[in-house]
Amino acid sequence: MRKKTFIPVLILIFIIEAVLCGIFLFRLENIEQDPATVNGCLKSVETNYGNPDLYDTSLDYVVLDESGTVVFRTREGLSENRSDAIRRNDTILELELGGEKGHIIFRNSMSDKIRIIKIELSAVVLGCSVLQFALVLGYYLYLRKNVIEPFNRLGDFAVRVAEGNLDLPLDMDRKHIFGGFTEAFDLMRNELKKSRAAERKAVEDKKEMVAKLSHDIKTPVASIKSSSEFGYELSKEPKIKDLFNQIDIKADQLTLLTDNLFNSSVADVTEISVSPIPLDSSEIPSMIKGADHLNKTGDFSVPECRVFADKMRLQQVFDNIIMNSYKYADTKINVKSYMKDEYLVISIADEGPGVTDEELPLMKQKYKRGSNSKDKDGAGLGLYLTDTFVKGMDGKLFLENSEPGLAVLMYLRLI
Repeated sequence: MRKKTFIPVLILIFIIEAVLCGIFLFRLENIEQDPATVNGCLKSVETNYGNPDLYDTSLDYVVLDESGTVVFRTREGLSENRSDAIRRNDTILELELGGEKGHIIFRNSMSDKIRIIKIELSAVVLGCSVLQFALVLGYYLYLRKNVIEPFNRLGDFAVRVAEGNLDLPLDMDRKHIFGGFTEAFDLMRNELKKSRAAERKAVEDKKEMVAKLSHDIKTPVASIKSSSEFGYELSKEPKIKDLFNQIDIKADQLTLLTDNLFNSSVADVTEISVSPIPLDSSEIPSMIKGADHLNKTGDFSVPECRVFADKMRLQQVFDNIIMNSYKYADTKINVKSYMKDEYLVISIADEGPGVTDEELPLMKQKYKRGSNSKDKDGAGLGLYLTDTFVKGMDGKLFLENSEPGLAVLMYLRLI
């Protein structure tokens, strides 16, 4: 039974029940003894006393003589004395019986009529209640079959899809209210399955491309390295030898990064690994000088100590910081280092325009660049990766505007 049928039928039953209850209540209010009939019976007894065949017996009554003896009764089971009559709420009247005073006790039929009406009213209410219950139960079963169970199946299906199970189809049944939804949900499952397959293929293709590129890069890097080594041997001037040596060092670094990229793509690594170990601070100056191929850092010293660092990632950190200084400032670079608490602090500061105070907290975020970078190439990943590497070495990275320029303060933990 659909909603458009169920609700009118339910309302109709309520109306019928209310009307019947009203009728029975009206009947209850109008139950009373008929005075005319009572008087007629009384007169017939007084007039025809001694001749019971002429008595009016339209009502139930008992006739008592002056001594209280029953001289006539219409039927058995009626009150035969005043006490019983009072207890039963019967009507007691006096009458003349051949010159004597007697009494007539009329059976009060109101209680019987009320009891009968109550029984009838109870039967009507019970019948309507049973009908209403059957109607509600039927509608519940209809809802359960056509709404609740299909909805539960949709919920289970959604859970399976959320868990990644896209192979099991959803049973479609157009007979219930969710019939159209089930078809749409199953179409969604098919589309998600196709999308997942395409996504997996794209990821595999990208991994394969990265692996091929990283492998192919090794060939020109090897040529660069061999050429730099050959040039180093042929050169006579120390400055030229130093430049070839820097080329050789960068070629080795590029080889390491290429191997890292290749291994990450093959092993399905989603994050760049940082593997810090104890490192002597005496290696840091050569790393900074290795990143500063334009020799803008000048002379500086680093206190003797041991820090917790990943040598390859630390070299990338210095490369990123100094390359940013080249790109955005192109000035002298001031390098300072000192001990502070449990850290070795290395400050690398240029003398360029810096960035605004509003932009400064955002510079370490991914893809964030300062307003002075509009005409400069870059993706906004340098300082983000630098911050990631330093944190991976249990260190800290801070940016602050100096007078003038931008200073990068790197905190490396002492061991």
